[in-house]
This record gives sequence, C-alpha cells and structure tokens, in this order.
Amino acid sequence: MFNYKVQRLLNNLDKAYQGPIIPMKEWDTRIIPKTIKGILKKYNLQNTLDMENPISSNDELADTFFRAGWELALELGLYCEDTERVIKVTEEEILECMRDYPSQLILGEGQDQVVMKPRRPEDPHTPLLAASLGIVCSEENYLPLVQGIVKYNKLVDVLHGPTLATVFGREIRSGTPYETLMGNYESHLKKEALWRAGRPGMACTGVAGAVTEYGHLGGAPAVAGQGNVTMSLCPVELKCTFSNFHRIIQGLNYGHKLRIGGFSYIGGYAGSPEGAALANIATDLLIPTILQADYTSSYVYDIHLFGNCGRKALWANSVAHQAVSRNTGFMRNKIVNETGGPCTKMFMYESAVGLMNHCVSGASKTTQPRSAGGRYTDYITPMEAWWCGDVFKSCAGMTRKEANEIANKILPKYEEKLMAPDKGLPVNECFDLKNQVPLENYRELYTEVREELIDIGMPLDKCFGDWYMGKMEQRHRLFV
Repeated sequence: MFNYKVQRLLNNLDKAYQGPIIPMKEWDTRIIPKTIKGILKKYNLQNTLDMENPISSNDELADTFFRAGWELALELGLYCEDTERVIKVTEEEILECMRDYPSQLILGEGQDQVVMKPRRPEDPHTPLLAASLGIVCSEENYLPLVQGIVKYNKLVDVLHGPTLATVFGREIRSGTPYETLMGNYESHLKKEALWRAGRPGMACTGVAGAVTEYGHLGGAPAVAGQGNVTMSLCPVELKCTFSNFHRIIQGLNYGHKLRIGGFSYIGGYAGSPEGAALANIATDLLIPTILQADYTSSYVYDIHLFGNCGRKALWANSVAHQAVSRNTGFMRNKIVNETGGPCTKMFMYESAVGLMNHCVSGASKTTQPRSAGGRYTDYITPMEAWWCGDVFKSCAGMTRKEANEIANKILPKYEEKLMAPDKGLPVNECFDLKNQVPLENYRELYTEVREELIDIGMPLDKCFGDWYMGKMEQRHRLFV
C-alpha cells in the first residue's frame, strides 16, 4: 500500500511541474467562477437552492450534481500554488482510485480501535466522532481539557485536540522553530492525556496547531503508527501546495492514514450555494485521486456567516454529501462550524441541526466542536464534544425527510442570531476541569435543550444519550 500510494503521489507531484501555467489570480477570479457557472447552467442546476428544505432528500438532484461535479473535476483538476500549474486528472484515474479505494479503515489500536466505513444517505451504521477542532486553549488547560474530551468512550472515537496558545510560555509563530517545537510538544501532551484518560490506544489526528508543515514535521514522529492519522488541509478553491505534499509524505513515512481536506465557500470564488456544492463534490473526487487521501475532510462554508449552520450552507452540504455518498464508496469527515459559544443554547441548536444533516446525508466521521467559531482562547469544554457525539451517533438511521422536519423546527430558534452569535462562556466559568464535571449552569442548560429536542422528535433518547446522561449524573453527585 505504501509503494502504491507513493508512486501515484509522485506522478501527481510531477504534474505540478508539467501542467499548464496559470496565474493564481486568474485561477481564483476567472477560471473557477466561469467554469462553475458554465457547468451549473449546462446541467440546469442554477437556482435549485431550496431554503424551505435545508436537508435535501431529492436523489435525482443529488445524482445530477454528482455528474456535474465529476465534469468539473475533470475540467479543472487541482491548482498548485507553488508552481502556478494545474494538476489535471483523467476519468480513468478517478475510476482507478474508486476501484482501489478501501472498504474500511482501522483507526487506533487495542481496546480503543475503531472502524470507519463508507456510509450512504440514511445509513443505520453509526459514524465516528473525532474531537475537538483546533480551538486555542491555554497551555495549563490542555491536559485536563483533552482528558475530559476523550474520557467517555461511547462518544469520542478519535483525538484531534485543541490548539496550544503558547509553547513553554512562548508565543507560537507559524513557520518558525517555535512551531516545530510546538508540534512535538502537542503530540506528547496528547499521548499523556490519553494515558490519563485510560484510552492509550485511541487514534490521534495530526497536529492541531500546525499552521504550516513545520508543526506537522515536528509532531508526526511522536504519534507514529498505523492507527494514527495525518491531516493536510488545502487552500480554497480547488488548490494544493507543497506544504500539503510535505505533510502527506511525512504521514506515509510514519505509517499514518491520510485525512486531506479542501473547503468550498458560499460567497467566495465558487459563488452561490449551488456553486459551492458543485466545487465540494469535485474536491471530494480530486483529493483521493491526486493526494491519495484515505478519507477527505471537505465541506461547504458560508463566508458571510463565518459558519455553516444557516439554511444555504445546510442545503449545499446535504446535496454535496448525498451526491458523493450515493455514487462512490469514499469515506468523508464532514464538519459543522458552530458560531455560538460554550454554555449557550445557540451552540447546541447549531450542532444538532448540522450534525443531523451530515449523519443522514452519509458522512462517515465528523470532527467537533468548533464552539464560538474558534475565535476565542479557552472557549471550549468537554461538554460540546460530548453533545456532538450524542447527536451525531444517535441520528444514524433517520430518514432525510424526518431530519428536514426537525431542522425546520430548530432553525427558527437560532438563525436570526447567526450574524451576531452568542459568545458563551470560557471553560473555567462553566466546567470544572479538575473534577471533570460541568458546573450547574451548563448542566442545567444541557439537560433542558436535550429534553426540548427529544420532544420535537430528535432521537436522543436512544443509543448513546441515555448512557451518557447517566455517567454525567454519577460524576455530578460525586464532585458537585
């Protein structure tokens, strides 16, 4: 497997030196918008956005979007910023990638090992949760925070982790030796947190604080092994860099699985929600083919809202997810960007709708949470991760129509706040990290919202929810 991936990766790296030369500004401002608009028009996909049904269940529409996304992938390829050349692929190369793609991935080892599988829309197979997204936290909070996030093994399957604010008290500057040191430091802290939580075999994903390849190169050796994952995120839109190749090759050197992402922005170069959905489909086809991803981590983001829990992004994500889920066996890690902060109803509502959408549309995995949009230091607690696991796993097997009906009941509770979201509270004001229990204000809010959503039909009384609530009650009685 190693040699086969390396050979294909090298062939595509060669193309980065041999493909057609295009100035980056032309790619961004002329080629991307013009090509996407042309293909949308060709397939009669313009103005298909359905604001009344943010979670689509239209299979014919998803399949048409897939055909259009396939054509976009073949016409454009990925643009390499470093050489200003385009890495093109053939239809045969995409088909070959689909043919050789694994039927499952094994992450972690021992009792903490989990299996990721492709999922189709409305799939009853339970998806995986990685926690958390790279929200900045204070150096002194890192160990107890990560320990709390991964403690309950029915909710969190893979560790991604927050981002360190400092390294040994020094400010971390990207692309400098501080970042290289941070990568190694973060990886060792992750391993210690997993040991403290009694989950030493849990898979780790990349270096959350690695803004450039230096942090990843510094951190990968400390988390070597077949069960761990390298993360490499590409620039918007339909682009890659040598930094991506550095991370991928280093990941292969250490036996990692490859999680590679590339986002599509509503209001960016892709334009409309329809255009962003189309670009996202092409991204999910090109990244495994060109960059040899074991699974992709790509999704649609609304640049106007600094998140993806509004109706436009929900719809675009549902259509794009379903297009790929119905027509390939690719595994994908789809992310919700909540804008509400910890200890707010807004966060819980956004997570509920976004993760329900991803689950019923066929995502194999998610990485959560992005509380407060990742804008503030220490605005993350284990509670958000536990809530995301509760929702994402419990919604397996729901129909898209059921999910759409529930989404339309929850959206009015938060959508008017999306331009000015509730900031919430930092971890020390709503969670006791020492004893690993939420403070009373967060515990009461969590219980209230959870019961409210059960009453409107979200299946949170099944599966993981009841188990988790029992655990939280036990710990609350012990320490509070």
